[in-house]
Amino acid sequence: MAAGFVDFEITWQGDVFSGAPQSSSAANFGTLGINFTARKAVNDAEWNAALEALSCEVTTQAEDEEQMNSIFGADAFYDAGDKGCADGPLDEIALLVRRLSPGQTLEVRATDPSVATDLPAWCRLARQELVSHQGDRYLIRRRS
Repeated sequence: MAAGFVDFEITWQGDVFSGAPQSSSAANFGTLGINFTARKAVNDAEWNAALEALSCEVTTQAEDEEQMNSIFGADAFYDAGDKGCADGPLDEIALLVRRLSPGQTLEVRATDPSVATDLPAWCRLARQELVSHQGDRYLIRRRS
């Protein structure tokens, strides 16, 4: 029988990091604590029905390649899709920037409108350079 979960539901979410006694940068990124419930499918038929009910966007290979190409010729590329900075991409961006050598660049593609404000603010706080912004593309240079 399949090992997947069905009936996944977030039952509570809240800010558990702001003002916490331990040191954490999670609050800086809008990270939330969550509780959720889920259960395993009773049988293969239930699992297959759950899989069929899933909807996901399918793109052609040409569309994928167009989205994944760096327009700035950056050393690295990250596609955040439609996630805003509070939805997790800042952790990935920070990790990718740390992997770069000083002077190297990371291009970020992000379609969420909040990124136009949040990413420049993060660059200032993280002491990285936002070199350019065109449409849904952002070029970050690692300073040190």
